[in-house]
Amino acid sequence: MISIRILPVIAAALIFAALSARAQDVEVSSSISDIAAAGGVFDYTLTLRNTGSEAIEGLWLGWALSSNPVFDVASPTDAGNNLSWASVVDGNSVQYGGSSSESFLAPSSSATFTFDSTSTPAEFMSQAAGQSVAYGVDASQFAIEDNSLHSVEFAPTLVTVPEPSPISLLCVAALGISFLARSRRHTLPAHPAGE
Repeated sequence: MISIRILPVIAAALIFAALSARAQDVEVSSSISDIAAAGGVFDYTLTLRNTGSEAIEGLWLGWALSSNPVFDVASPTDAGNNLSWASVVDGNSVQYGGSSSESFLAPSSSATFTFDSTSTPAEFMSQAAGQSVAYGVDASQFAIEDNSLHSVEFAPTLVTVPEPSPISLLCVAALGISFLARSRRHTLPAHPAGE
């Protein structure tokens, strides 16, 4: 017969086991920032942080099963990243993938992925662009979609970089001129008396 004091411990252990079994091995957090370029093109930088327990070996930017499989990053070009992953522009999406364990995105690590696109920041903000999938090392790369144990859908959060205001630019210019004037005063040669 089991003691009444042990029952809560057993119940807690069963609940913890059930929650652990449902835990996602691949989890990410992400943000995206932009710089407007010429001709309606934006230079984007996606920062992806691995918050799960499994290393990540791939990313398909601009496609996810739950968003009616559409490729929704308009006219992507110039894809790159800081992990030395292969970058393949595929229609209106970009596939990034590592080829060796040294380049996988380890848990608690971050990486940056860059690309240019005519998708506007407003489209990323509304998630009309940017629905994407990250793949863990135990996934069949670019084959498992949606939120399986070894892949996860995500939409990056847009981080806007504010433009400098005219007043702040004037303040910086005034400080620079003041500094130059002050340093010039200290470097002028002194004239001897009587000249």
